[in-house]
Amino acid sequence: MQARRISRFALASSLGCALLLGAAQPALAYFDNYLSGSIIGTLTKQEAASVAVSVRKALNDTADNQTVEWHYPAAGRRQAVDGTITPIATKTDKGQTCRRLKSELKRGSATEGWSGWFCKQSDGTWKARQVAD
Repeated sequence: MQARRISRFALASSLGCALLLGAAQPALAYFDNYLSGSIIGTLTKQEAASVAVSVRKALNDTADNQTVEWHYPAAGRRQAVDGTITPIATKTDKGQTCRRLKSELKRGSATEGWSGWFCKQSDGTWKARQVAD
């Protein structure tokens, strides 16, 4: 169960849920339950890996206000998932290049949106964190 919580937590973080990163363990359990009813919380490993590619593309290769579209086809009884990931601002904070992402996901008639800041680390990876607006 703990691995499942961490993977949902990591996925939410990758989509801009930066506030979750600093959450204490009891809060993580709360957010795990909250995310279980969300689109992002119910993505399979394959769906999550696919959207992570689009998030990296948005962070590394996309200009502000240019949208990366994402689609994962229906499989079996699972409906297709569609989404957009848009960098909406870029700035330097504490010596790091940081980008604010906005995402919208849709599965069937359900929709949800996420937004948060990601900052580029010295090894080239991006990490979600709070950045003053």
